[in-house]
Order: sequence, then structure tokens, then C-alpha cells
Amino acid sequence: MRPGSRWAALAAVAVVAAALSGCSGGAAQEIGATAKVERARIERRVVATGTIEPEKEVEVRPRVSGIVEKIHVKAGDVVRAGSPLVEIERELTAGRLDEARAQLEDARAELRFAEPALSRATRLHRDGAMDDQARDEIQTRFDRARAGVARGEATVRLLETELRYATVEAPIDGRILDVPIEVGSAVASVISVTGGTPLLSIASADTLHLKGLVDENEIAWVAVDQPARIRTEAYKDRTFAGRVSEIKPLGKREQNVTYFEVKVAVVDPDAQLLRTRMSGHADIIAEVVDGALVVPETALAYEGDDVFVDRVVARDPPKSERVRVKTGIVEDDRVQVVSGLDEGQEVKRR
Repeated sequence: MRPGSRWAALAAVAVVAAALSGCSGGAAQEIGATAKVERARIERRVVATGTIEPEKEVEVRPRVSGIVEKIHVKAGDVVRAGSPLVEIERELTAGRLDEARAQLEDARAELRFAEPALSRATRLHRDGAMDDQARDEIQTRFDRARAGVARGEATVRLLETELRYATVEAPIDGRILDVPIEVGSAVASVISVTGGTPLLSIASADTLHLKGLVDENEIAWVAVDQPARIRTEAYKDRTFAGRVSEIKPLGKREQNVTYFEVKVAVVDPDAQLLRTRMSGHADIIAEVVDGALVVPETALAYEGDDVFVDRVVARDPPKSERVRVKTGIVEDDRVQVVSGLDEGQEVKRR
């Protein structure tokens, strides 16, 4: 090969190598996957995790001791206030009541005899035909007869009340949650040292709520009357409308983290589908921004406390620049950009 030809070939190789080198480094690198900066509605959601609870739950205990004779309800039944729930034996109480009524009649008969005797004694004493001692004895007999009637009437009222209490009635409208007793069970009244035997538990049927815990870092965003979407394991494909009804001011410390209890009332028309003690989560809608600038969370890069994105400057040749941005609401895999980008700009995904 001639010297001139050799140098010409070497020059051609050098040009190709330089071209390849330019395509693989610096601003000529490929951009890769990107996303547009768009305007969209974004929500700040605070999650409260807990269980579905009734607004009111009552544990019913008997007011009289005895043996359970009949149970009118079972778990799941819906009852009205005043409906009979449980019957406790009444034979012994009924017998005592009959005896008390008979004793009351004796006391009234004694009073019917003592009252005119006192009137006569009063006249005779006034006329001087009866001394003080005899008159006082008749007065005492009258007073005892009157006291006997009062005592008998009180005993009858007490036993009549006990007889009524032998039929345990529903204290509220609601749904029966549990009936831990059986016919033949011996039960103790609420005035016993044990505080009484639990007969059943009943929950108010009007309002349910999710009682959940919110992390202390997010509780500042939560306020009463904020809307919420309630999700449960039982109904994975749907949500139930809710609204924040109460925020407990005192936090709970669990595993070195402080949580605050929040109640989210279920306001959904299908609330009856939910059951007490179901596990659930409430997505509390703490803030909504319509027309926010949003980018995928995968577009963000973090350096200490600063947040950056790689904004696409040009496609030919490919070029991007790192831009510091200020972020706002994070929703799922989207992030609100408060400053640093404009609508329609393109950013690199990671």
C-alpha cells in the first residue's frame, strides 16, 4: 500500500471512532423513558386504620338473679327498644309476691280496726274517761298498723318490679351481637358482687363508624367534617362514603410511635352491609387541588432535603438538565410540583 493510501485509511478510522465516541457520552446520551408535566386533580389522603364499630354498644345484664327459662333472640337479630330478649324464672318471685300481698291485706285489716279504735280513744281521753297510758297504747297500735301497711305496700311494689325484671327487655334499638348464655344458665343480678352475668350485647343499628388510628405526623391535616372513603377486607371492590366525626385530643403511644384516634362516621346508603368489628381503612380527604401540576413520583431525585428532576431540554441531540423543584401533595404514584416546572415540560423517569 502506498504511504498516501495508508494515511487516508487511518484518517477514515479516526473519523468513525470520533463519531461513535460523541454518540455515547455527554449530552448525546439517550433520554430514556419520560413523562409530561400535566395538570390534574390531586388529593392529600390521610389513612386511618382500625375497625367498624357501632355508635353505641350495650352489654345487657339482668336486674334479678335466677335461671334462664327462655331466650327470644339470637346473634344478628334486629330488635326495637322494649322488645323481650330473655326470660328468667319467675315462679319463686311470683310466690313471694302472693305472700306479700296476703300480708298486706292483714296489715290493712289491722289498720281498719285500729283507726276507729283510735277515734274512740281520743274522744274518751278528751272526756276524761280514759287515762293517758291507755290512750297512748291505742295510738301505738294504730301507728304500727299504718307502718305495717306502708311496709307491705313497699314489699309488693318491690316484688312486682322484680317480676317485671324477670323479662329482660332491649334497652335500645339495635342488632344483637352476641348471646353467650343458654336456657338453664344460672345468672346473677347487677347488684351482686360480680356485677352481674352478661346476657347479651347489642349495638345501635342507626350509625356505624370506623374507629381508626392516624400517625402523629399526619394528624395535623385531619379535621372534623372532612369526607372519607372507607375500605374493608370484606368488600375489596368498593368503598363506603364517610365523614370525620371526632378526633380524640389524647394520643396513644404504641411501639414508640404516637397515634391519635379518629372516628369516621359511615354515611353511605349501603352502610348496612358493614358488620361490627370488620377491619377497615378510611382514606380521609384532607386537601384537594384541582388543576395541580403533577409528575410521576419516579421522576424525582433526592439529595438531602432537596428534590430534583431531570428536565428534557432537547431531543436532537438528546439533552437534559437537573432542576430543583418544590413538591406538595403526594397521591399514590403522583406528586404535585409547586414550583420549578411548567405545564407541558418533559421530565425523565427513573
